[in-house]
Amino acid sequence: MLRFLIPLALLALPVAAQAETPNIEPGEWEYTHTTTIEGMPQMQDQVEVTRECVTQEDIEKGEDVIEVPEECTLDHVDVRSDGADFAMTCTDPQGDRATMEGEMRFMGTRSEGTMTTDVDSPMGPMTIIMEIEGERIGDC
Repeated sequence: MLRFLIPLALLALPVAAQAETPNIEPGEWEYTHTTTIEGMPQMQDQVEVTRECVTQEDIEKGEDVIEVPEECTLDHVDVRSDGADFAMTCTDPQGDRATMEGEMRFMGTRSEGTMTTDVDSPMGPMTIIMEIEGERIGDC
């Protein structure tokens, strides 16, 4: 189920609703994802830093910018100029299920948010918490 987290990190990208454009400036963005897994003893936090060129076209794509994995359903997306809330459910071929809820805040040249994933796995229930911080670092 952890493989679902990679595409879901894309939810940190700015998304636009039909009525509002997020308060995000186009450019080169750097994202820091800090992942904590509760329910797995001795699992240290994992930190990943990625960069992404965000264009005005990306911002205007709306929900289409979210790449939903084949095994997942986007249950809810609410995007405003100052942020977004979302929920997704995923089931893998073995029947393991994950439910995700998240929120992002858009602040022009910064963004931040949290995604919480509850997983029913063969190892037992786990909660995965991903803290996301984004910052515009320059032009693409």
